[in-house]
Amino acid sequence: MDDLIVSVLSGEATASEQRSVERWRRASAENERVFQEFLHAWRIAGLHESQERIPAPPPAEQIIEAAHRRRQYATPLESAPSRRRHVWHWAVAAAAALIVAGLGSLRIFSTPVSLTTTGPDEVRTITLADGSIIRLGSHSELRVPENEPRTVHLTGVAFFAVATDSSRPFIVETSVGQAQALGTRFEIRAGRDSLRLVVLEGRVGLTAEGQSVEASAGELSRITEGVLSQPEPVDVWSLLDWPRGILIFQATPLEQALEEVAARFETRVVIRDTALAHRSVTAWFETEPVEEIVSTICQVVGARCTVGALIEVTR
Repeated sequence: MDDLIVSVLSGEATASEQRSVERWRRASAENERVFQEFLHAWRIAGLHESQERIPAPPPAEQIIEAAHRRRQYATPLESAPSRRRHVWHWAVAAAAALIVAGLGSLRIFSTPVSLTTTGPDEVRTITLADGSIIRLGSHSELRVPENEPRTVHLTGVAFFAVATDSSRPFIVETSVGQAQALGTRFEIRAGRDSLRLVVLEGRVGLTAEGQSVEASAGELSRITEGVLSQPEPVDVWSLLDWPRGILIFQATPLEQALEEVAARFETRVVIRDTALAHRSVTAWFETEPVEEIVSTICQVVGARCTVGALIEVTR
């Protein structure tokens, strides 16, 4: 399949081969992720810019040097022979060496952008190097540059629980605008020409075409056809409609975290020791029962909890 992908990207594939690659891509989200990694590396290496062909590639040292000039990473390992050599431009040979090797036992290429994609019924949770947690919804794509993990690129829908770092804002870039936060929880739905921001905790700045607003907890703002709307109060939980549920906390005060748990499970919470209320929780949950969620949260903050007609917290 790696040879077929390179053939498709280089314009050499037959109609039958193109259909084979399309069927393979649709077979699973993992296949699509692999294809997107090929495509991204192909583009940033500039392989699509020239279709000129010469009989043979230059020495491997020149290929590695060219890769370095394109700000890629290479480790000189012995590569396996390819099944197709006779018509490739040397840059295509470089793609085979620097891209395809990542799919087998060799790895001499590492893309500088981490890419995560999801299928139609798929949801993924990602933890970044800075501790931020991202819940990526279905039919979505998230790109995270390795050299700047607090600037991400989103297409689709994602819920963000951002780790606080006052020296480096967290930025979400989309095709229509940019969101910026220091430490907060929010959801963004980003389409080709529209965006919806819902803030659960903290504040998020939103900019588009020279306009800017700041939305606070419990507020919504939109970008529609380049126009940025003023924040408006909303029922946040009615909008955060995630498959299999979502509970993500990032340095969230215990009182607020348990109130969200209580709201999800339609119960009440009582914290008997007020000194515990401001202890913070960083965790995420999916389908766990309320007893397990509460027990985990209370262990994190060093409290004792009981779950019955209500959630009761003591020291």
